[in-house]
Amino acid sequence: MTVTASGRNCTNIAYPKIMQPNKERQRKIRNELHRSFPKAGSPELELWEQNQTSSPLLKLPAELRNKIYNLVLSVGQINVCHKRWAHRAHTRPGTTQRYYETIEGGFWCRILPAEVDPWRPSQTAILPPRASHSSRLAIDHYPPVEPPPRGMTLLSPVCRQLYHETALLPYALNAWSFESTWVMDRYVMKEKRLPMPQRRAIRILYSQQVLTAAVEKFFGGLEVILLSGGTKMTKHVIESDPESAGRRTVMWEVEPYRWK
Repeated sequence: MTVTASGRNCTNIAYPKIMQPNKERQRKIRNELHRSFPKAGSPELELWEQNQTSSPLLKLPAELRNKIYNLVLSVGQINVCHKRWAHRAHTRPGTTQRYYETIEGGFWCRILPAEVDPWRPSQTAILPPRASHSSRLAIDHYPPVEPPPRGMTLLSPVCRQLYHETALLPYALNAWSFESTWVMDRYVMKEKRLPMPQRRAIRILYSQQVLTAAVEKFFGGLEVILLSGGTKMTKHVIESDPESAGRRTVMWEVEPYRWK
């Protein structure tokens, strides 16, 4: 019991704080949504069935919905970039006092055509200013390009059924690339921004160098890798005979590739 300045008594009430799930809990929730449907008799199942009868999209046959999903979510190439945090010094007007402005950084993505080299100078020119001086001089040899759009329209946040049907499609339908090998290593390996279902859904990856066995295994579902030097690697899985205990042999076919 405490006493206020006015002399009135008041009770200290401990209001419960809204706890946000940590990354591990968020990962488990996402995996649960991928693997299971609403349980019988649950409010989630009732809402699921209500959406199926009231939504014009969910009323369509599954074949038509899949075609719509492909048209909406197949955008070509998703290029993941990183902008460093920066601090700029300023001087207050009329004084000599200095202060610093913090410019936030972080990961962001942009949409590029499917078969465009994401590292050519005309593409890197619109990224945050991290390219070398020689790379910037080479920009003049390419025609100017319009800044590509950032992000894409997702259907997964609308309802649970759309999440279940479309959450992995942006990864499976599009090629993925990264601003640099450092960005890919930090985004995928160190910070693990892609949960396992999303990583394994990626089929086409553009890379600046040949992936190590550990990185290729970490992705898990890669079928085609295009290297910046003009090499295409296609994965072939050879099933062994039953006497080999069901073991499979993985081979990568290497052939020249020409970027557009």
